[in-house]
Order: sequence, then C-alpha cells, then structure tokens
Amino acid sequence: MAREKMKSAAGMAVYLVAALAAVAALNALAARENRHWDFSEQAAFTLSDQTVKILRGLDQEIGIYAFTKPESRAQARDLLDLYAYHSPKVSVRYLDPDRDPALAKKFNVTDYQTIIVEAAGGRAERAMRMDEADVTQALFKAVTAAQKNVFVLKGHGERDPEELKPIGWSGAKAALESALYKVSALDWFTTGGIPPRADLLIIPAPRQDLREQEIAALKSYVERGGALLAMLDPGRLPAFEEFLAGYGFQFNDDNILDPLSQRLGFDPLVATLTTYPPHPVTEGFTAAVFFPVARSMTLREDNPRKAKLAAIGMTAQQSWGETDLKSIQAANPVFSERSDFPGPLVVAASAQWEEGPPPEERKVGDKPVTRRMIVTGDSDFASNSTLGLQANRDLFLNMVNWLAGDEERISIRPKSRGFNPIFFTVDQLRALFAASVLAIPALVGLAGVAVVVIRRRR
Repeated sequence: MAREKMKSAAGMAVYLVAALAAVAALNALAARENRHWDFSEQAAFTLSDQTVKILRGLDQEIGIYAFTKPESRAQARDLLDLYAYHSPKVSVRYLDPDRDPALAKKFNVTDYQTIIVEAAGGRAERAMRMDEADVTQALFKAVTAAQKNVFVLKGHGERDPEELKPIGWSGAKAALESALYKVSALDWFTTGGIPPRADLLIIPAPRQDLREQEIAALKSYVERGGALLAMLDPGRLPAFEEFLAGYGFQFNDDNILDPLSQRLGFDPLVATLTTYPPHPVTEGFTAAVFFPVARSMTLREDNPRKAKLAAIGMTAQQSWGETDLKSIQAANPVFSERSDFPGPLVVAASAQWEEGPPPEERKVGDKPVTRRMIVTGDSDFASNSTLGLQANRDLFLNMVNWLAGDEERISIRPKSRGFNPIFFTVDQLRALFAASVLAIPALVGLAGVAVVVIRRRR
C-alpha cells in the first residue's frame, strides 16, 4: 500500500515538473517571439497600415504621455500599448495631471484624456481624443520637419476646396491638412503663374478650357519638376486634353456605365474600381473606390514625352464607356461593339519620365530627374459626398503622397470605429434571404419531422 502511494506521489511530482517546464518554455518563447493577435470586432486592437508604417520608420526616440483618469486608463492602454508594441523607440507613460503636476505644467495640460507625443528633439504635439487617427497625426507632426505646399487651381469653374456643399472639396482640403500638407487656392490670373514653392498642383475638373498662355505656364511648371494631379469630368476641353495627350493620356468622349455599381445600390453612372494593377498608390488595396459620372481614358505608350504609363485603377469587365450620351438621358443605354468602349476601363493612371542628358552623355555622378503626373477621369470621387466611401479617401491621399515624393506615407489609414456600412450586391442579399428565411427554417422543420417519425417507429 505504501509502495503504491510512493508511486502515485512520484508520478504527481513528474507531472508537476513537466507542467512547470512547459510553462517556463512557453514564457521563454513568448518573451523571445512577441506576437499579437486581434479577434475583436472591427479589429479594435489593431493599428492601421499607415500607423504601423510610421512606427517602423521612426529614427528617433518618442515619448507618449497619456494624462488620464485612473478609471479610464484601461482604454488608453488598449490603444497606446500597441504603439510601443510596434516600435522599440516608443515609450508610453500613464499619468494623472493632479499627481504629476510638473509634467502637466511642462506640456500645459489642463484636461484629462490629453495625450502628448514628444520627439527626441523636444517637439511636442497633442491629441485631444483617445483615437488612433488623432494620436498618429500628433506623432507624425512631432517627427515632420516641414509642410509641403499643395496648390489647387481655380478660375475655370474647378472644384472649390472651401465649398461645404456635397459637390465641394472642403473635405478633401481637410484630409490634406490632416496629412500635414499646406493647401492654398491658386488663381494664376492674379499671381502671374505657379509659385516656385509649389510641391504639387491639383487641377480638379475645370469647366472652361485653358488658354494658350495657361497651357504654356502649365507645361513650364511640369518641365521644371512640378508634380501635377489633373482631373477631367465628362465633357470636351480640347486644349487641356491635348496637353495631357503629350504625356500619353488620351481621353475618350464617353460616360462610364457600370452594372456592378447598380448591383451595389448605386446609379449605373457610378464607376466602381475593383481592379488595381501593381502600383505604389494602391498597394494593399482590397476595398472599392467609387467614381460618380466618370469618363475613361486610353494610355498611349508612344507619347511625345516617352513617359511610362501605368493604370492605377480599373472598372469591372462588364462596364463600358457609352458614347451615345442621348441614350443615357433617355435611360435606355445599350452597349455597342461598334461605337462604345468595352470594359475594363482605365479611370486613373500615372505617368513617369526622366529628364536630363541621355545615358551616353552623362558625366560621372549625374543622375536623371524623375517627373510624375497622375490623371483621373473624374473629380467627384474626392468631393464631400463621396470622399468617405470605402477607399476613396485613401486613394486620393495616396495619389498626393506619391506625387509629392512621400512614398513612405502611402498606406491604408485609420478608420473610424463608428458607423462603417457593409455593401451587399443583389445576389448576396438574395442568398442571405434564402439562407435565413427559407433554408434554416426548412431544415429545422425537417429535423422535427424526422424526430417524430423515429419516435413513432419505436
């Protein structure tokens, strides 16, 4: 009996030692291989691609000071600990302004829920909300040396960056300013030209064509290295279109019709971009981009500038470019193989070319200068009514980032944790209806009948 007890005790000891060894091994592995998984709804504990890219690119120490009430500190940790998780250069401290008055005075903190982001050089920025977008913006401000200048052309009926109505561009301006670009309207009738400090010129769908002198000024700006984002809504602008054709962009005189948009609940005149050829602007894109009332373009590689052209986004196979605009007005457009443009269609594209002496004439150390341009067949995708849809905002800002030479900022940005609608096609809605209203109740009924039959046979 005593022998059996000794065997039992020895077995328990072996199991205990094995369990302790397993726990120690798991702890050692966890310390060595730090991993993070997020199974929460809407990925509430996962930072966006943009934030992670900024954190991994840090070249200086960053201190984040969260002045919060003790009872709300857990919420702050859920967010801010992720910043330290993704970068060893980030340290986070959780403080109470009443118990840490020296630091509160240093950063002029008077309210709870204030977050201070301080760079190694001493520059400090604040976020007033416990929100990833605000914290990341404060972080980016703290490490950014200077703002770049974006000018938006006016004087030809272009989209107005001050307009608050649905067709206006005030949301686009706010998005650019949140990304730390300085946005200014440009009326070159009064300035006499494009300022030398311009890092990017945006021409958002002029209604009147550009004059010969204006085309000359625009050509001079581009040739001396100015980046250009040009948007053309449906309608003819011969002089402006001829200028863009010099870089390989040939616009079609059409309106895009997209049955896919109709199945998503939109008007068929909304072109939905679902195909993204390899391009830095759309790297990692999976969501759709919506271009209301757009025109298509054809890319000409044999262009006078010898620019390399690349599509940024394309419509679905079943879309087409309708050239009979009267049929659209009569609400009975039909695809014509003879006169219409079959899908998929290019709605946004880039041009890139080099300037400088040819390779055989370059001296040692000489490098060609790369020029960039992006052209779209619509300006509504960045308007107030559309900018917030799916990936529209990301596409617009990524275009600006790429043109301004800020490739490290190209990403998919933080999304609001609030209302984020899911779009279903008509076929998907029918499948959901069939499964929830028809199939599941039918299966339950059949199971009940089967139970009754089996019991009666017994």
